[in-house]
Amino acid sequence: MSDGFLLVLGVLAVYRGARLIALDVITKRPRDWLTRRADRVSTKLSDLFDCPYCISAHLAGWLTLALVLIDVDVPLPLVWWWSTAGGASILVALDLKLNSHG
Repeated sequence: MSDGFLLVLGVLAVYRGARLIALDVITKRPRDWLTRRADRVSTKLSDLFDCPYCISAHLAGWLTLALVLIDVDVPLPLVWWWSTAGGASILVALDLKLNSHG
């Protein structure tokens, strides 16, 4: 699998995961519950569940780590992580603008 194709797949997967966690209606109840629980610990932690940009950075990091651990040839993992998070954030911003989520 080419590096470019792997990066595009990573961006799309992280975008979809971030949207699912932070924006989709189907996850609203668990997200609200987690936000209330996290708010007891830290307001910044509770904000994480409602911020698709924050979630995409975390998901991109976990995806990069998983690919490295299963021995997928990821060139420059740190740069791959940032690129995947950045690409997913761009898609989230377009989604928010086009669908008026926020």
